[in-house]
Amino acid sequence: MVLINLASANLLVSIRELPETILVPPEVLEETAGVGERLGYPDALAIRKAVEAGALRLAREADARLVRRLRRETRLRETDAAVIAVALKERAYLGSDDAKVRRVAELEGVACGGTGYLLARLIAEGVLTREQARSRLDALITEGWYCDVSTYAGILRQLGF
Repeated sequence: MVLINLASANLLVSIRELPETILVPPEVLEETAGVGERLGYPDALAIRKAVEAGALRLAREADARLVRRLRRETRLRETDAAVIAVALKERAYLGSDDAKVRRVAELEGVACGGTGYLLARLIAEGVLTREQARSRLDALITEGWYCDVSTYAGILRQLGF
């Protein structure tokens, strides 16, 4: 969902300005860009173009045994288990707005955050102002991204409001 939010908020180009590399597991690319393109979603094309332009880097395949273990122990979807497995393998920060994925990742020792974290990183690197980040967040919600009041308040705190 974070990847779709970045596309929806027109931030895929902006994340190139971050010093860290943004990895996208193959399963996530297929679920967002592959399926999305077949269904005609414009954000899917933006994600594919961001990978081709180097704003996002396609990660190597996740460890299949680890994915199976995570699925068996936590009942995660295969894509979600693969995201955690890739983050473990690459010692990467995991971006997800899914509370269950984040809880499992934290139990596995993976640091994680969601859309709010990435907006805060863009502010910290001087790519966006606080006001621009809030405007992008509000636009996401206006376009249909659901986040409850508590989550919204937490993101606003992350953004310095």
